[in-house]
Amino acid sequence: MPSCGRQMVGGCHELDAGKADTGDGSARPLINRVGWQVKSIICQPPSCFDQYPVSFVSNSKKAFTMQNSSIPPITQAFQFVGGFALTQAAKAFVELGIPDFLKDGVQTADEIATHCGTHPETTFRFLRFLSKQGLVEIDGKDCRLTPVGNFFRTDVPVNLTKALQIATFEPWQQVWANLGYTLRTGEKAFTYVHKQEPWEYLSEHPEYGKPFNEYQTHLSKMGAAALVGAYDFSGFKTICDVGGGHGYLLKTILEKYPQARGILFDLPPVVASADLGAAAGRCEVVGGSFFEKIPAADCLILKSILHDWSNEKALDILKSCTASLNPGGKILVMDMVIMEGGNPMSYFYDMHMLVLFGGRERTQEEMTELFGKAGLKITRFIPTQGPQFIAEAVLK
Repeated sequence: MPSCGRQMVGGCHELDAGKADTGDGSARPLINRVGWQVKSIICQPPSCFDQYPVSFVSNSKKAFTMQNSSIPPITQAFQFVGGFALTQAAKAFVELGIPDFLKDGVQTADEIATHCGTHPETTFRFLRFLSKQGLVEIDGKDCRLTPVGNFFRTDVPVNLTKALQIATFEPWQQVWANLGYTLRTGEKAFTYVHKQEPWEYLSEHPEYGKPFNEYQTHLSKMGAAALVGAYDFSGFKTICDVGGGHGYLLKTILEKYPQARGILFDLPPVVASADLGAAAGRCEVVGGSFFEKIPAADCLILKSILHDWSNEKALDILKSCTASLNPGGKILVMDMVIMEGGNPMSYFYDMHMLVLFGGRERTQEEMTELFGKAGLKITRFIPTQGPQFIAEAVLK
């Protein structure tokens, strides 16, 4: 938070140096000391996602179970064999519009088949299969949506429809089919398979690039709510969103904090389509590369940026931030953080970012070391009501 505004949104507590609350009364290492010591503060923000299951949005250790001991080992093992079918079944579930059709309550299998234009008996068998995966509940021929299936409706703020669409992209599937290349070399499989960088490929293939960009906008909306709900920007005069896309996150911040002025910074073709709404009069739009020069500001935000890149490239980005940060300013990096017993999404995305982009999710210790090399000191990790943390850093 800004140096003049250490007010916390929601209850917060200061922890013993280098320890973080696990949610069960115990403590675990929070930050690896790399030539310096830090006493971190964890802030517990108010929930902006209360209507959604805790296992999706929470960073609490209690929210996650990596293994269900009630399922026989052979059944758990077979999930790796049939997992491909679950993804494709979920895709058909969404493409047929079944979750949206069930949003108002119970429908029979025949009614669903009529609505979707599908074969009645096969539709019932499909729904019966989905019921064993937890997406629907079946009672005779009646079918209702479960809380898990609710995430595949298109009309709820937090939904996985775009994520599922992208996960089933053929280019993505081909990359994961070559995971062995990444394991042997440590390099991303995307360029090995497609002979192009991912961003170039998406630009040249709009059938994939368009839904990918739409999904990024969707993530920006969720991330904006989580960030604004967890962090107090009232002490900053200038806020720069580094790699800020079309400006949704920055617009959300400026709407809540009228005292601030914003800088939207991204590649020129990206910011050419900026949409800042009513906040446009208080915002400067700047095109450029964060590997070169970043506009000076009191607060630099990097949301879902560093995880796209290797440690070497991420260090270059942080050094650019160090050179541009105004005296007394803060750098906020919003990414998932890998923790023992933490959100399993972070472990998946660590591998996903590796095979696709050569990037990674990082532990608190890895982030601390990386920031230190860039002349920065992480003062605290702040959990949000989404799956990401905010790493707040200052100049050493």
